[in-house]
Amino acid sequence: MSLDALEAYTEAVGAVFDTNTQLFRITSTQFSNLKSLFFTINGVVFEFTANAQIWPRALNTLIGGNANDIYLIIGDLGSHSGEGLDFVNGQTFMERFYTVFDTENRRVGVANTPFTRATTN
Repeated sequence: MSLDALEAYTEAVGAVFDTNTQLFRITSTQFSNLKSLFFTINGVVFEFTANAQIWPRALNTLIGGNANDIYLIIGDLGSHSGEGLDFVNGQTFMERFYTVFDTENRRVGVANTPFTRATTN
């Protein structure tokens, strides 16, 4: 996510940077208020739910975090909007959506899966 978009996002959700994990952290109250992010890809809107925006809590201690904390998977790409690459929908996005790469025709297809709106993490 571009730097200015990341700042707007973290301010909106009240996240603080955690130096141990290098991820942003939110409280359980902030998580209960976390809204979905919506991405429009080729005219189709895809919903990235609150659960999709957080690190799997069962893995917190593996990254140096506290077992009961909530860490966001949204991070900084180091540039401002419009200066190049503004965001990357990475592994967590691809775990929630079918993603097909058609290299011959230089295109990507995205579709919902049974896990797109999963409430588990």
